[in-house]
Amino acid sequence: MKEETLKKILIYQKNEITEHILYSALARRFKGKNGEILHKISGDELRHYNFFKKITGREVRPDYIKIFFFRMVSWVFGITFTMKMMSNGEDQAEHNYEEVEDRVPGIKKIISEEVKHEESLMAQIEEGVITHMGSMVLAINNSIQEITGIVVGLTFALSSAILVGKTALISGMAATLAMVASEYLSQKAEAGDSGEPLKAAFYTGVVYLLVVAVIVSPYFIFESHYAALVVALGAVVLIITVFTFFMSVVKGLLYRKAVMEVSAITAVVVALSLGLGMVIKLVFG
Repeated sequence: MKEETLKKILIYQKNEITEHILYSALARRFKGKNGEILHKISGDELRHYNFFKKITGREVRPDYIKIFFFRMVSWVFGITFTMKMMSNGEDQAEHNYEEVEDRVPGIKKIISEEVKHEESLMAQIEEGVITHMGSMVLAINNSIQEITGIVVGLTFALSSAILVGKTALISGMAATLAMVASEYLSQKAEAGDSGEPLKAAFYTGVVYLLVVAVIVSPYFIFESHYAALVVALGAVVLIITVFTFFMSVVKGLLYRKAVMEVSAITAVVVALSLGLGMVIKLVFG
């Protein structure tokens, strides 16, 4: 076997043992159906590792940095997001496998099993955050547009950081309650007497309240209302960036297109709110 081919197979082998250990660790953490699915995927990765081991005749150490990284990712963003990120790596691996297909008999089977079986198993993962992604997207978008518009308008209308903060916080909490009630009633009409409406309302409320807290908090920290506004807008950019990345990975969307769309809508709302706030200040002083 050529040295170049051997090096590539050793990389594949390292990936397989790394993902075997990672999925095995995740399986121990997630009980029930999700744990069983993760255990099956872990077994697949081990079989692939042994397949490559027969070819190379070598033991390969796993990538513990990668294992640590994805375990941390799973704690923060959940198992579905983590698996989707790892799946993106598998897509690249599939392309790499094809480079040595002619020289390694049986590798085509590995490709098929790696992609199709894992996609099938991942589709069976049940995670509340993902189930109610629609509710969370609605809460994120509404809260960003509404609260950003409120703080921008009030900043130029009131010219007092603490007053803007208090007013925006009250408005945000009232909007959160209204959003939770609306989401519950909407889900109730569709789901009937199941527990899903309560879960959807809960996720909506938590997300909405977190966004309100992040955007409004600078007005309680900084004395200058303009400084508070700059920090608040920076927080909005961060929220949009992180959540859009999360959504694009989980839903398989184009990140650049998604973030540009959300950013454009937010920019229009901010611009209109800024104009309204300046008009109110000019009219009423």
